[in-house]
Amino acid sequence: MVRKVAQRFIISGSTGPLPGDHRAERFGLPEWGTDSRILGMRNNAILAIASDKNGDLVKPPIRISDYEMTVAKGEDGRKDISEMVYHRFHGRYIKPFLYDEMRFQDHYNNGFSIMASCCLLIEALESFRNGWEKTQDRGKEVFDSFFQREAKREPGFKGFRGQTFYPHVRCGILHQGETTGGFILSKTGAVFDSGSRKINARKFLTLMETSLAAYTNELLTAKWDSEIWDNFRRKMRFIIGNCEP
Repeated sequence: MVRKVAQRFIISGSTGPLPGDHRAERFGLPEWGTDSRILGMRNNAILAIASDKNGDLVKPPIRISDYEMTVAKGEDGRKDISEMVYHRFHGRYIKPFLYDEMRFQDHYNNGFSIMASCCLLIEALESFRNGWEKTQDRGKEVFDSFFQREAKREPGFKGFRGQTFYPHVRCGILHQGETTGGFILSKTGAVFDSGSRKINARKFLTLMETSLAAYTNELLTAKWDSEIWDNFRRKMRFIIGNCEP
């Protein structure tokens, strides 16, 4: 569900919730107008917001200081960190499109916005899995890597292997606001029809939700000194560094 009260948080320099939101007092969120010196404090930066299906916060926002205390626990912190990752990505890239009011789904839930968000999520997941600081110089490699791996886990992704998804869907949407190369976005039909090059954005979003769940489950079960955790911690160090003024 979409949040009932519009909010902005201290994520990469953004601010807090609207004045008067009772959740600000309940969870210690800064309201708009709070001293910018406080908002810019590194340890106060929010990494993830956890909310239920109604959009209500179920726990205090997870800040850098919380993450650093949890990561110091080692193996014992895996569950809390994996949940942080899930809420960080789900809230940013998936949840905004899950509002189940019919008018929203029929008239406002746009396939181009859905696919733009999915492309951002693909790059985010791959950068965490591989410990990459940035993906800007990797381009096609990011999406080839994602589809090759995910197709082994989820059959719905198989049709995207070997396709020119990166230049015509990802780059087309994010740089020109449209797909190129004959790709069509829809909200009906199969997740991908290779003949017509039509992608069902809603079904693709559902697949992405399974990819996010798979990654967080791997974090939950993997050893603390495993490659997936080493790469995760490397990526987090870079993200935290970006919160410095």
